[in-house]
Amino acid sequence: MKKNKLAKMAAAVLMTGSIAALGTSKVNAEDGASSATQKSSTATFTIDTSKAKLTLDEVPSFVFGGKSGVDPADIYAKKSVSGTGSGKVQVTDTRLNATGWNLAVSTTTALTNSSSSIEGDLTFTPTSFSFMTGSDGKTKIDATGWTFSSNTPTLNLPSNSSAEIASSIGKDKGTGSATVSSANLKFTKNNTLAQGTYTSNLTWNLGTTTVESVRTSD
Repeated sequence: MKKNKLAKMAAAVLMTGSIAALGTSKVNAEDGASSATQKSSTATFTIDTSKAKLTLDEVPSFVFGGKSGVDPADIYAKKSVSGTGSGKVQVTDTRLNATGWNLAVSTTTALTNSSSSIEGDLTFTPTSFSFMTGSDGKTKIDATGWTFSSNTPTLNLPSNSSAEIASSIGKDKGTGSATVSSANLKFTKNNTLAQGTYTSNLTWNLGTTTVESVRTSD
């Protein structure tokens, strides 16, 4: 009898353990231990193509002789007089391609007033391009391919030919500017001088170039 009792008790214990094990397995399955623990998402933006541009933002003007003006003797002697540049050269290129650009003065007039004209050669010395990028215009980088054609570009007054001032191969994008603080004017020809202020009009043209045309010109 005792053996039967012991056997029944042992069987009861085994069954209880099996039920407990089954219950634990069920709980583990229900609390998601075997489900996926990773998900995917995306980060996106759209370019505002309406703001992609190539623009000539600023060009300088020039004043010679200071407050006292130019001595007529220097004009007759075809001398050079110093002057100042007012403003700077500034170009913005934020287009979505690698096309370069060039900036040139294609047309200049003689220095004239109402009844007289004077011809001359205007040279100026710009600083190197200070290159800014970013919509705030405050991030400065070293730009490659934004250069002046020479240290002292010369504009013939008058002239219908094109004098290149600056260019870019299109590699860097942003806004480049160069301050023009000094200039010189060498008189080359004049007719009868008359009292008054003499003015020459300068036409600055910013044009695009292709990679192929840049290579050909090189």
